[in-house]
Amino acid sequence: MTVAEIENDTLAARAQARQQLADAIAAVDVARDRLAEAKRAVQLADDRCIDLRNNVDAFKERLALMKSRTGAADSVVAALARGELLELERSPAQRVQEDINALEHELEAVRQARQTAKDEVERRKSAVGLAEMRTRRMAAAVLRTSGATERLLHGLLDLERQVVERRLGLRFLLAQDAIPASEKATVERLLSATALPTSADRGDFFGWSRHPTTSAWADALALLERDPDARLPD
Repeated sequence: MTVAEIENDTLAARAQARQQLADAIAAVDVARDRLAEAKRAVQLADDRCIDLRNNVDAFKERLALMKSRTGAADSVVAALARGELLELERSPAQRVQEDINALEHELEAVRQARQTAKDEVERRKSAVGLAEMRTRRMAAAVLRTSGATERLLHGLLDLERQVVERRLGLRFLLAQDAIPASEKATVERLLSATALPTSADRGDFFGWSRHPTTSAWADALALLERDPDARLPD
């Protein structure tokens, strides 16, 4: 392949990685919106359950009061006295009980719907988690294809050789007590085990995770997971 073809392929890979990241971020937004919708449904169901429960309690109190004041016969006599002959088959107490039954039936239906919504909340939480994981993978792909690794490696092996040679020289001089007193503290610091971020693991490596360069890359990655066009550190 020619240099131009390689460059075109590289640019195409970078564009594809950015587009896949944009799609992943959009999917996260959709998943979060759907989760919020399910949570609102649960809240509405909770509110409706409270209203229905309060109404049921109020009707039961009303029914108990009615029963304490008059018996069934008294209700019939009172209805006849008012000329409410068509109401003899359904006393006021019966009508209240029917209202209670209807409310309790609705309450049970709402409770079942609320449980369905709660189950959906958990499912949508998982969907958000999966979408966020994909976003992190796509952000890593953007970093991988950005050329950052190649740029950071450029000239580093030569620098490493120079650093090794100088550190070994300083180590020899230090062992011979040949370091000027004014430079000894500096040399000892440079030769310490924590002087360079040499650890490749994901731990703190002696506080180097708080170095401005590390923070700059971490901030760039966090922004990249929200904005597929975010710039990377120079």
